[in-house]
Amino acid sequence: MDQSSSPKPDFRLLFESSPGLYLILSSELKILAVTDAYLKATLTKREDLLGKGIFEAFTDDPNDPEATGVANLRTSLLRVLEKKDSDTMAVQKYSIQLPESEGGGYREKYWSPINSPLLDTNGEVSYIIHKVEDVTEFVQLKQKGTELSKITEELQSRTNQMESEIISRSLELQESNKKLREAERIKNEFFANVSHELRTPLTLILAPLESLLLLEKSSSLGPEQTKKLHIVHNNSIRLLQLVNSLLDFSKFEAGKMKVEKESVPVCNLVRTILRDFEPVASERQIHIESDLIASNPSISMDRYLFERILFNLLSNALKFTPKEGNISVHLSWQKGVLKLSVKDSGIGIAETDLGKLFQKFQQVEGSSTRKYGGTGLGLAMVKEFSELLGGQVSVESKVGVGSTFTIEVPAEMLESSSNDKDLAGSKLVSYSPRFYSSESNQEEAISEESELPKVLVCEDNEDLARFISSLLSPFSRVKLAKDGKEGMKHIHSWEPDLVLSDVMMPEMDGIELCKAIKSDPVASKTIVILLTALTHREAMLKGWEAKADEYLFKPFHPEELITRVKSLLSMAEDRKKTMESIEQKNFQLEFANAELEAFSYSVSHDLRAPLRAIQGYTEMLIEDYSSVMDKDGIRFLNVLIDSTKRMENLIDNLLEFSRVGRKELKDSTFDLTEVAESVANQIRDQMQKKTEIIIHPLAKVTSDKDLMSYVFQNLISNAVKYSSKKENPRVEIGVAQTEKGRTFFVKDNGAGFDMKYYNRLFGVFQRLHRQDEFEGTGVGLAIVHRIVTRYKGSVWAEGKLGEGASFYFTIGGTKQEAIAS
Repeated sequence: MDQSSSPKPDFRLLFESSPGLYLILSSELKILAVTDAYLKATLTKREDLLGKGIFEAFTDDPNDPEATGVANLRTSLLRVLEKKDSDTMAVQKYSIQLPESEGGGYREKYWSPINSPLLDTNGEVSYIIHKVEDVTEFVQLKQKGTELSKITEELQSRTNQMESEIISRSLELQESNKKLREAERIKNEFFANVSHELRTPLTLILAPLESLLLLEKSSSLGPEQTKKLHIVHNNSIRLLQLVNSLLDFSKFEAGKMKVEKESVPVCNLVRTILRDFEPVASERQIHIESDLIASNPSISMDRYLFERILFNLLSNALKFTPKEGNISVHLSWQKGVLKLSVKDSGIGIAETDLGKLFQKFQQVEGSSTRKYGGTGLGLAMVKEFSELLGGQVSVESKVGVGSTFTIEVPAEMLESSSNDKDLAGSKLVSYSPRFYSSESNQEEAISEESELPKVLVCEDNEDLARFISSLLSPFSRVKLAKDGKEGMKHIHSWEPDLVLSDVMMPEMDGIELCKAIKSDPVASKTIVILLTALTHREAMLKGWEAKADEYLFKPFHPEELITRVKSLLSMAEDRKKTMESIEQKNFQLEFANAELEAFSYSVSHDLRAPLRAIQGYTEMLIEDYSSVMDKDGIRFLNVLIDSTKRMENLIDNLLEFSRVGRKELKDSTFDLTEVAESVANQIRDQMQKKTEIIIHPLAKVTSDKDLMSYVFQNLISNAVKYSSKKENPRVEIGVAQTEKGRTFFVKDNGAGFDMKYYNRLFGVFQRLHRQDEFEGTGVGLAIVHRIVTRYKGSVWAEGKLGEGASFYFTIGGTKQEAIAS
């Protein structure tokens, strides 16, 4: 094969693609080539590096006064050029500059560099290969102290023993799997034991309650007491449902759920279960209809499993069907298959959510904004029980229209015996719990004339909301909201003193409601109590981060709720009085400021008029009568004119000083360099003696551009004025890092000042030089001080007589943080 015909390798491409971090430098230390790995590690682009000097491309972090990366690298490269030999550097801290897309600034990095020369035929250095390794993670781990050092040593030891570690890990994994299986068994037993233990106290709650409710018509209980008994009963039934679901789940997971078939008059059983749901359906005005098998046959079926399937499907339908909705139950038997369908006119399910519908502990809704309760086990148990009976479950659903759940299970139709006929004709009792109607009157009308404090209760559980209202009504006006969204409307329209909100609610949960209240300028002072059943640390931290004032955990003692609410309402009343007092003081202050401004302009006008008259008539005297006046008379008149001009300047400066303190701040982001140059150009046009004004690049700031112009106008004009008697006057403007942060300065080589008079420097009418030496009113530096302190900044100066002065200032914040003078 002719090798000359083979394509020549692209050595540049090969170099750039190599996995190491390399730069090729010329003998002038310019970057000639760079690998892709180096670009990735330093967040740079090839076109931004090639042809540039290495120290032009990679600079020290200007905010790090201890940075030595550039100096150390320069020394090493010069050593390579001089000795023509490789130079291995110690680990270097050399921060990299972040692109604007990542916020700019510098990221701390540590490198291990080696610089190697490539010599030409004459033995001179033609190129330098700069190779680095990124050791940032190693160094940072090292810096974290002894504990992390031990971890690093352990990691190193494990690396050296990787082969034996893999074997050890395999054995550990086998042991872990064994423990997991044991933990799963213990968990299922725990579920079963806890569920069983819970049923005993629940029985002792429900049995006496149901005995009382059966006698409610003949008992002496009043309507209010009976209503409370209904609430207790229904919530006990809900708790029993949850316990039954957990017990079923644990039995199924443990493989203890067995199918035990018996002869079941299935239509009678369905009617009995439907009767148990009638009270709660009637309360919500939901119509339930059924279409059952006309012959009312007996079916060979596991009665408990079938009943739990129907109970869970009906519970699910009632939960998701709105008021005045419809539920229909259809039961049929054909060719040895029993088919049960439960159809509702509820909210429906999105097609994307159908896949997780039958998964354990899964619910379509988000955890903190759930509108519908439950454990997420009901439909999972429907699927498991259907399959246990040898059948299957399917669902059809459309959002906003409703859902239809259908189970199909093999079932043998039995010939009805006399015993079955008696059972079919009798009132069959189901295993399912029965609800009582707990309808109550609507929320009582709130008297707006009452002086009682206002409390808004946001709770999606109506029974709990009404109970809380009954506790708080004796000492406050209570309004109810079923979720955070409705609650926010009441907050704007009703302006409550306190909000008591559940954490988990539909539409908007309690955390989001609290955030919305505390971020609202009008409502932010409203006290918020969060009511929650979540007691773990993360849930509480979310509440504190939302700026909640108090937490109350479910279940709570009524006296605790009343005491906390009363205490916080008392605080709210004190806060309201304080705010009213502050608002009154603010109004008085604004009124006084307005009067002061009007007075300032009035005084200004009243002072200017006589000054102009004095100046005008004096100038007329000089013009018309100078021929008959001696030199002293003319000099006296000129002194009078100069004095009136100084007086007029003083009035202007006083008005400017007053205006700066009251000016509305208008923040924008701009380059301070442009402001300084603009001011300097104006001053240059007015200079009688040429002064060198040097402006170094400053920085972008967010501030009031006009006020920053005032600052530089006063500082630069001061510097020019006080250096004007020097042979080579010079003014320098720049920025530096000081212990107070980013600091701007204006320096001159002028008259300077004695530091023992420093405390007079920024005062109004304070001057450190005579009027015949340097003109002025003594107000300019006071204006600078007022502007800078409004932005929570600092201004200070250093000086020495005859050698010049330096003025420094910092800018502390934006207009939101600025001090209103």
